Amino acid sequence: MSNLYRGIIFDMDGTLVDSENLHIAAWLQMFRDNNIPIYEHDIEDYIGVSDVLICEDIASRFPTMKDAKTLLDEKRHYFRTSAQSMVKLIPGVNDGLQRLRHIPKAVATMSSRYEADRSLEFTGIRQFFEGVVTADDVKIHKPDPECYLNACKIINLEPNYCIGIEDSVSGISSSKSAGLFTIGVANTVSFDRLSHADIVFNNTIEVMDYLAGVFKL
Repeated sequence: MSNLYRGIIFDMDGTLVDSENLHIAAWLQMFRDNNIPIYEHDIEDYIGVSDVLICEDIASRFPTMKDAKTLLDEKRHYFRTSAQSMVKLIPGVNDGLQRLRHIPKAVATMSSRYEADRSLEFTGIRQFFEGVVTADDVKIHKPDPECYLNACKIINLEPNYCIGIEDSVSGISSSKSAGLFTIGVANTVSFDRLSHADIVFNNTIEVMDYLAGVFKL
């Protein structure tokens, strides 16, 4: 690979922190409590999509249910009260970030500012990033490129000098649309669903080893 790359933008949930299953548990609890007929096997299409867009979709599909804002508040309440304290790092993340500590890095996540800050601080990796772009910081959510474009601005690099790391279909589309070389990591969804990335790895350990090679560490 060319050595033109100077920075890295990471997704958070499912890429850095092992939180996707906790988010799914919170969604399922909210669905059950509201008698919404969406089940675990239906949720994969929502992975990487912001909570706001998911709730808007649900409210439109089930118009007799509560409005999108109420559904959003309930899901976030479940996650914050019962799940967020169980968030942990995905294997390979801490060692990888230590190796990459001198490379400019930011996070582009569709979690809320509250959830992102809590997760990054709780797992001890906030120190590795110059900044964090969340769902609260953009007008249009993934797969729109806005979050990646804003993250590149944080590290003062044009997108073509950056690598994006993503575990979801919508996240890969967001990163590629912004102009980043995009790596897919099959931590959450199947390998073949990430085929629109520039390159795909099975897990984060493989990604970190690849990045160490790119940056000659």
